[in-house]
Amino acid sequence: MNINYKFKPKKITNILYYSLILLGALLTIIRWISAFNSHIVVINEEINSHISNLSLSLIVYLAIGFTWTLQGIKFKRVALLGIIIIIANIICETVMGFMNTPDIVDAVYGVIGTVIAFCFLSVSQKYGLNDIQKTG
Repeated sequence: MNINYKFKPKKITNILYYSLILLGALLTIIRWISAFNSHIVVINEEINSHISNLSLSLIVYLAIGFTWTLQGIKFKRVALLGIIIIIANIICETVMGFMNTPDIVDAVYGVIGTVIAFCFLSVSQKYGLNDIQKTG
């Protein structure tokens, strides 16, 4: 499968993107490790129990949204994806008790992760890309 990119990220955009992905991955790994060792905590117990929703929402939205941005997909669609992720977080954490223990705080953390990713995607779309056709 050949993906045609219309834009190339600037160096600082790439650094920020991979830093956010790494942060999300580290938070998720720390959270999973803490399930086996209660002495490993992300900031405090309250944050530790909800951080995986933040990190997973952040990673999913960044990965898909940034790829779409580089492909030149309209930012309205990228924003719509964020709204869908927020709605999915809220639905999964409130009415889907058969799949998950309902927890509105988990949904809030998922929304925060999505908002962080949206801010990055918005700023990078506006200031952090070079048009491949113009730069050669």
